[in-house]
Amino acid sequence: MTEIKGHNVSDLTGRRFGRLTALYPTERRDKKLSVYWHCRCDCGNETEVTADGLVHGNYKSCGCLRRERQQNLHKQLHLVDGTCLEILEHRKTRSDNTSGFRGVNRLKNGKYRVSIGFKGKRFHLGVYNTYEEAVSVRLAAEKQIHGGFVEAYSLWEKKAEADPQWGKEHPCIFEVEKTKNNQVHIRTNMNE
Repeated sequence: MTEIKGHNVSDLTGRRFGRLTALYPTERRDKKLSVYWHCRCDCGNETEVTADGLVHGNYKSCGCLRRERQQNLHKQLHLVDGTCLEILEHRKTRSDNTSGFRGVNRLKNGKYRVSIGFKGKRFHLGVYNTYEEAVSVRLAAEKQIHGGFVEAYSLWEKKAEADPQWGKEHPCIFEVEKTKNNQVHIRTNMNE
């Protein structure tokens, strides 16, 4: 421990945290009184990060690591018509969801509104009296839309790999249209 103007500070001098090397403590403190350390990143940039941020692994670079990951994101994800296949395959519930199940929101009147997003559009699937009914409708829509799209694209991808010319001439079509009675209709050219 090093004392800096009345505060005991863990000496992080020379320690590495990801790409950051702690050089020296500064006079700055955050609202929790954690000391800001002046650090040098492997890329050559210098930045100031709190001791808590370094020790708990919240900061591993000056920001260059995040930029590199974002630049390489397109190599890791499969985007088709603005839709990410990995997100459809590994869906999670949003943190602002009011019911605990994705696409099912509890209304002030106690009923449940169901919707599903696909290719940048939101499809409202109706309002239901019970949570169980709403979840059932949402799961069926996920299977039909998200699952159907993943299956159709996988089939298209296999055919396109086998014959690249065919893939250029036959794009994968998977469109969702809503009918008047809150049902969805799928139009695709990837029926087996």
